[in-house]
Amino acid sequence: MKTLLLVILACVAGWWYFIGGRKLDETLVRDYYRQSQQATLNRDHQALCDLLSDNFTSTAEFALGPQQARGDGSADKAKTCDGWRDLFASWQKLGEKMGGELQLDAAHEIHSIKLAADGKSATVDISASLDVAGTITNIRSHTQDVLIRRNGRVLMMRSDGNASITSGG
Repeated sequence: MKTLLLVILACVAGWWYFIGGRKLDETLVRDYYRQSQQATLNRDHQALCDLLSDNFTSTAEFALGPQQARGDGSADKAKTCDGWRDLFASWQKLGEKMGGELQLDAAHEIHSIKLAADGKSATVDISASLDVAGTITNIRSHTQDVLIRRNGRVLMMRSDGNASITSGG
């Protein structure tokens, strides 16, 4: 009896590891972006980092400021996480200088979700906006993201897109 129970537990664990914990659907994808948005509004860089796969990579073209100076860049998970930490710290310092905490307003719109035939990944076309203290900083982005699911967690593996960062309205 004990052996049978161990065999059943091993089968269930195997199924979860190889199949059940790795399949994506649209609800999981949408939940992922809600979690990401909430972590951003909470200024929780660690929660954002926890949503990235260990082999995460990103590329971006961006336009900065009123002159729309152009640039591009790429980042791995460590560089992305360091960037979020530094960004949230700078907003904290600015808020303190202004006598409080800067208000963040965020929104996103998912244009399409394409699930892989095997259900193990999804390519998501998404636009997002983040406004810091109304008009201090306005960030607009449009990306194509690849999400995966590992051990029951949805993670971003890749993000490619463009962004515009302006200030003052």
